[in-house]
Amino acid sequence: MLDIIGPDLQVVGVADRERVHREGLWHHTFDCWLYRCEEGKIYPLFQLRHPGKKAHPDQLDITAAGHLLSGEGREDGVRELEEELGLPVHPEELIYLGVHREEMRGEGWIDREYRHVHLHQFKGSWEDFNLQPSEVSGLFEAELSEVVQLMEGKRATARFRGFTGTEVSTGRHEERRVTWDELVPHSKKYYRMVFQALEAQRGRK
Repeated sequence: MLDIIGPDLQVVGVADRERVHREGLWHHTFDCWLYRCEEGKIYPLFQLRHPGKKAHPDQLDITAAGHLLSGEGREDGVRELEEELGLPVHPEELIYLGVHREEMRGEGWIDREYRHVHLHQFKGSWEDFNLQPSEVSGLFEAELSEVVQLMEGKRATARFRGFTGTEVSTGRHEERRVTWDELVPHSKKYYRMVFQALEAQRGRK
């Protein structure tokens, strides 16, 4: 069950997930972008959505994201990192960017979300991940400036590196040339907000 959210961000009711998406009711979600810093460059991480997903199968997306259930606060969404990526993270380790209002539509569904957006600097290795096989088919990273240029139409592809499978030890290492259409079509306003926040992390330890 999900809380239905009014324009003042107050809870105005409760509904099951199917109804929320069928009727396009506003609700809270949790987004977390993992990123790495290396030699003065920022590398955001993207999950590859499972091909069986109803919305945006086989596209590259936010590192970890999910719905906040009825009665939950934004900090509770940190469970998505462990569920989807096998990565335990404490809420105080996240950088909170605030709430972003976003609407997306597909065949038979309307997703109207108040997204609580976070960043988390990842300092581990690929071996730390154990992906949820029903949700995530792989994990990739790309240099931030290339992704920004891709979004702005200044380049046709960007280089993404990572692995497919559930673990790097048993999965397949890959390097892909990715077009903008291969990313989940969140609004460019949303992407710019995230990318600008990531850029602000450059040089931090």
